[in-house]
Amino acid sequence: MNVWVIAETPALATELVSGAKTITNGAAEVTAFVGGDEVAGKQVAACGAAKVTVLPLLANAMWEDYTSALVEKAKAEAPALILVGSTKRGKDMAAQLAALLDAPCVSDCKSLTADGDTKTVTRMIYGGMAVKTQTTTAPTVILTVAPKSYEPLPEDAANAGSVDVMAAPAASTVVVTGREPKVVSGVNLNDAASVVAIGRGFVEKDEMKLAEDLAKAIGAEMGCSRPIAEFFKWMPEEAYIGISGQIIKPQLYIAAGISGQAQHISGMRDSKIVVSVNKDENAPMNAQSDYYIVGDIKEVLPALTKAFSER
Repeated sequence: MNVWVIAETPALATELVSGAKTITNGAAEVTAFVGGDEVAGKQVAACGAAKVTVLPLLANAMWEDYTSALVEKAKAEAPALILVGSTKRGKDMAAQLAALLDAPCVSDCKSLTADGDTKTVTRMIYGGMAVKTQTTTAPTVILTVAPKSYEPLPEDAANAGSVDVMAAPAASTVVVTGREPKVVSGVNLNDAASVVAIGRGFVEKDEMKLAEDLAKAIGAEMGCSRPIAEFFKWMPEEAYIGISGQIIKPQLYIAAGISGQAQHISGMRDSKIVVSVNKDENAPMNAQSDYYIVGDIKEVLPALTKAFSER
């Protein structure tokens, strides 16, 4: 089966290559299109892609401008599946590809099976509260896949996938006149082994120190639910966890004062061990947790910090 993956970064591309092989039980010949340079291309090839084409980000053009060239290539090669990283740019490109190829596009794909010409896809809906199953016999199906959905395969220098660079895209009606890097806070939730997250159970900003002390004691990153970042502005936007925020998979996730609405659960549902601290014994978060403590965060968090600090 001919499968394409398209991603802005080599890290995401290697995840999608692994996903393509998982979906097809190893039967896919994977062609990868990745943002970056030839070094990035070689990394993706080493992780299992048979062919890699690099799509450099040009100074005066958008990365999505490669879409037209990809459409022409897809018409010639007719890939059965096109997996696109579910980032802002990726979703934009996936929608354009679907329209121009007249192909179905399934967003936030969770799984896919193929039986002959029939492909059955599942995706999350209603903020992660339900799973929808869809079938199609279309020759090409486009799927957007969230980061961290698959673990990359180990790099193997013996993999001899070819690497080339795509020619610059044709001139677009949109011209990039400049770029300003987004100011980030240093939060690195994607790679964190442990995360302590706070929610609206924290009434005053000063109370955040209770969670910060706990995070420091266990070597964890700090995260939050959406209101803390978007409404109260206590933490940066890249710290909030949810279906429209960060999707994370830490070994340990401690939710402090988080009620556990569906939007948030979608962002942390794949955490290995989940601990909830909430004064409401009926908080939905408790049902999603391996362990939960019913109590006031002002009493429970210092006790946890003391216990971890003494170990």
